[in-house]
Amino acid sequence: MKKLKRSGRLVDMTYFLLQHPHEIVSLTYFSERYQAAKSSISEDLVIIKEMFEDEGYGALLTIPGASGGVKYMPKMNQEEAEDLINKLVLDLNKRERILPGGYLYMMDILGNPKLMHDVGRLFAAVLHDKQIDAVMTVATKGIPLAYAVGQHLGVPVSIVRRDHRITEGSMVSINYASGSSDRIQTMTLARRSLAPGSKVFIVDDFMKAGGTLRGMSIC
Repeated sequence: MKKLKRSGRLVDMTYFLLQHPHEIVSLTYFSERYQAAKSSISEDLVIIKEMFEDEGYGALLTIPGASGGVKYMPKMNQEEAEDLINKLVLDLNKRERILPGGYLYMMDILGNPKLMHDVGRLFAAVLHDKQIDAVMTVATKGIPLAYAVGQHLGVPVSIVRRDHRITEGSMVSINYASGSSDRIQTMTLARRSLAPGSKVFIVDDFMKAGGTLRGMSIC
């Protein structure tokens, strides 16, 4: 990257941090990236830190030590969170969302990228100190929100499926009682998608009775 003025560094550094949440970035990396002294980089980071905190975008933590640096943690201020939740509650309470069989129509919400981005940031703000290793969901309705949460937490997404796919290798399969149909169904998870002992946050569309959620917790 060519040498930038401070204004350019601030813009590019802010964008970089927003795209790499929960990732420790060394001052050396920024110094080499912008061809600037570490003292100048430190001053830039102070400006960004103050802006993040004042606007409620999140926190910029300083990690000490030889392998340290800075880490951006997405957050959401109370006012913004309450406004987002209240809008979702009003929308989800519309009677026309109730489908035959007691299901809830949510595809317009799940298909809204901006809304999923904001909800993902809200979840990440709540989970910022939980040391989540991965986000898990079942195909297909939970995928948009799961990826939004995973992006803001900086962790991978593991997708549980209801059918075996040879392209995913060895699978773990379990039977569970579907809350929506009272039938025994099967779900599978690729063994390579999660490391043993991973701390997982589960996203479920919870369309009716939560049977899928109970099944994923067993996986």
